[in-house]
Amino acid sequence: MCLPIETSPGPARRCGLTLMELLIATSIMAMVAGTLGALAHGVQSAFEYTEGHGLATQHARVVLDRIAQHVETATASEEFPGFLVVPWREGSLDFPEMLVVWHPDEKAADPDGLPRYDELVIYAPNPSVPSQLLEFTIPSDARTVPPPGDLAQWRSELDALRSSGRLRSFVLTNLLRMCRVPEAGGDSQWRGAVRFGARLRPSEADWARYESGELEWAELPWARGTYGSRTGLRQAALQIEIQLMPGKAPVLGEASAQTAVPFFGAAARYYPLERPEP
Repeated sequence: MCLPIETSPGPARRCGLTLMELLIATSIMAMVAGTLGALAHGVQSAFEYTEGHGLATQHARVVLDRIAQHVETATASEEFPGFLVVPWREGSLDFPEMLVVWHPDEKAADPDGLPRYDELVIYAPNPSVPSQLLEFTIPSDARTVPPPGDLAQWRSELDALRSSGRLRSFVLTNLLRMCRVPEAGGDSQWRGAVRFGARLRPSEADWARYESGELEWAELPWARGTYGSRTGLRQAALQIEIQLMPGKAPVLGEASAQTAVPFFGAAARYYPLERPEP
């Protein structure tokens, strides 16, 4: 017969944590919470960055496509090459921020001469809210515009039209980067970051040299090398740069942590030049 073996009782079982164990557990939980918070902030920042850049890209695509469409379908003549870049002047600085396109709704009043004001479409930043790029039209103004070479007259006329409130406009984008530019008096002014550049081929200087006899007809730098005995192909090329702020529209005088994103576009209008009669 076997008898049960009695064992001596062990040490009493502990319930709870020591102070050191509690401090270690709390430190681990704090590190985990901090890591999760940093990860969540990184995910949120990446989402906002992607969303902001996507919005800026969408705005840029709309702006560049609309301008290119108007330029490529513009009316052009020997006297007016379809579009004109009018630099706005502040003191000694010129800002090529205004684009004038000859784009009538119907047939132009004088397709072989100069456009009328109500046949123009104008792109420029809003002088009151520089983060806005506007498209202007001038309804019910049948006056003939100045020659393309008279930029001072262009600036004077367009400034008077803007002051008169006769321009009709709508906003293409409100995400333009705003730049502070010093003025002659030491003050500064905010301007929207949009730039236009134009080039003619043959240029006005080339055409003047041809008319003066310095260049032969075949020596003119015709676009794509295309010319005949009586007609040559001219190219009016446009380059566009806009800088947009990703995310929300910038506020005048308020610094932004975001970096502006540059976008570039181009368009061209091809049209014939007739050889003058001898």
